[in-house]
Amino acid sequence: MNTVEMIQFGSTLTDRADGKKAFKSIADKYSLPVKLDFVSVVALGSSFGDEIILPLAEKQDGNITVLNANNVIKNSIRRIVEERSIEISFAD
Repeated sequence: MNTVEMIQFGSTLTDRADGKKAFKSIADKYSLPVKLDFVSVVALGSSFGDEIILPLAEKQDGNITVLNANNVIKNSIRRIVEERSIEISFAD
């Protein structure tokens, strides 16, 4: 499984358009499934997260592995996936 270092997209990930670009970059550059590594990322907004988490989960049978996420990022991801059939695994 490939690991995507999310810091390549910035330390504060909030913009929906940037999220769409990031997803396209991930889809073009990596073989799925992937893990998302948030080391050195400070924040993840729901707009950016919607554009990454939801389409990746769809392509990865509803499973996302998240590495090195701080509590702000974990809470944002939990809000994004609540009421959806997506399983998130958090690892440090």
